[in-house]
Amino acid sequence: MRQVMLVSLALVLLSLPVWAAKRKRETVIPRDCTVQGQEVKTGTYTLEYDDEQPGELIIRNGSREVARTSYTLVELPKPATADTVVFTNKDGTRRIARIEMKGSKMALQIE
Repeated sequence: MRQVMLVSLALVLLSLPVWAAKRKRETVIPRDCTVQGQEVKTGTYTLEYDDEQPGELIIRNGSREVARTSYTLVELPKPATADTVVFTNKDGTRRIARIEMKGSKMALQIE
């Protein structure tokens, strides 16, 4: 019995770093755009990302994955006052450049 408890505890402790920093956050994308060539329509989406280190951003509409891209974390001069999606439009295609989250000094810079 004791071995089962120790193994269970070890599994919980080993899995802790995997999910500890993962975030899911709803945000509104106010304009049709693209992310890594994938079309994203205006609407409310769930963002899945790691808020402690750069990685992969997944944009979901319900349970359906709409887009996936890499990002880096950038520090803002002050905490964002609202959820904000910043776009670029260099070649006639609107792309997400950065996503800021209300109350956070860190933003997701889309690569």
